Amino acid sequence: MSASGLVLTASEPAARPARLSDVEAMADIINGYAARGLMLPKAPAELHRLFREYVVVADGERVVACGGLRVYSPALAEIVGLAVVGGQEGRGLGRRVVSTLLDEARALALARVFAMTLQEGFFHRMGFRTTSLKRLPEKTAADCRGCARRAGCREIAVVLDLVPRWVRASTGRRALAVLQDQEAAPS
Repeated sequence: MSASGLVLTASEPAARPARLSDVEAMADIINGYAARGLMLPKAPAELHRLFREYVVVADGERVVACGGLRVYSPALAEIVGLAVVGGQEGRGLGRRVVSTLLDEARALALARVFAMTLQEGFFHRMGFRTTSLKRLPEKTAADCRGCARRAGCREIAVVLDLVPRWVRASTGRRALAVLQDQEAAPS
């Protein structure tokens, strides 16, 4: 059993850190979805720079899923580039990637993880909740302002609190994030 609670058998591919040799396959998977307007494209050069953020699920030597964890601060990270090879959906590969990334986020003692997605239900089943992009100013500052799709963005923000707000508040840890959450919460 993995740390994320997934039971793996010998026939099920496991998630592992991405390697430089995985980058072309990762770009192909991600850009297949981008061609259908479901994700933003990623150039291989960008993935070469960022491959250490990513994990992959490989079936033998073939990469069948990928995703990354982009850290914005000690309090916040984003799941990025989550994609599964066409025809492999429904096998739990995306869930395996997300679970591995959440294990990594917990090991880094991150407080919250979010994703921008068109598959909100997938993330809800993993414990995420829908939130407003306005509550993620780090994302807006880093990516959204320069995005060609900004005006017509269809992606939905989902977030998972790894450290409950009351714990962050009672320990004084990440108190600013707690205050921002409370200020931005709808009344």
